[in-house]
Amino acid sequence: MAAALSVAGCGSAPNAVTTDARPAAAGSAASAGASVASGAGPDALPSSCPAWLAAQQRGEGRLYRVDAADSQVRIHVFRAGRLAKVGHNHVLGVERLAGQVFLPADGIAGASVELAFRLDDVGIDKPEWRAGLGAEFASVPTASDVAGTRTNMLRAIDGERFPSISLRSTAVAGAFPVLAVKLAVRWHGQVREIDVPVRIARPSGEAPLRAQGALVLRQSEFGITPFSVLGGLLAIQDELTVDVDVAARAAKACD
Repeated sequence: MAAALSVAGCGSAPNAVTTDARPAAAGSAASAGASVASGAGPDALPSSCPAWLAAQQRGEGRLYRVDAADSQVRIHVFRAGRLAKVGHNHVLGVERLAGQVFLPADGIAGASVELAFRLDDVGIDKPEWRAGLGAEFASVPTASDVAGTRTNMLRAIDGERFPSISLRSTAVAGAFPVLAVKLAVRWHGQVREIDVPVRIARPSGEAPLRAQGALVLRQSEFGITPFSVLGGLLAIQDELTVDVDVAARAAKACD
């Protein structure tokens, strides 16, 4: 069964954004630079890293770069339709997450984050990802199932034309360690603004930053029709759930 992918937030439903969303820049407005994911395509946005690095050099805060090897993003895709039992629920994994975080020296004013990943880098249904999720994920997709899922996923979401997902904060509220982050999510030629609760402790010294949250995304809100065949007898649900555990390390330069 095919899977379609996305990143969104819990809380209120996403709002449409008609202009390019940009993060709350620290110190000065973010200058154009390399995209947060190389070769990310039309859904990538210029990186704020140069502006955040300059703010760090002025002593206004700290820049952190995402550590993809120590980060974990899992997207759960659910079967639907009268023939759902012949399909599989899916677990997708973002294995090459890119991005950066800026934390101000005091408080949260000016705190910002930007993330991106390529859809063709997403892993699908690794046994260790499915383990422990219970009976609804107990089936074991074959290698051909996984290959078919990837092909159908990229076709359904127009992955060749829109190969990436980019996320940028536009506002941050709350207080450490519980923050409310407003994210502008750019995907499939659409931008939607969402509210995401995040748990993040302020690091001390050279300690890494760690942020955790759980998100919900509806494909239809990005102009994507959830995959279905046989007149909807076999399909996937519009809603996707995302578990996020992102690690980032103090940085002294931009890539």
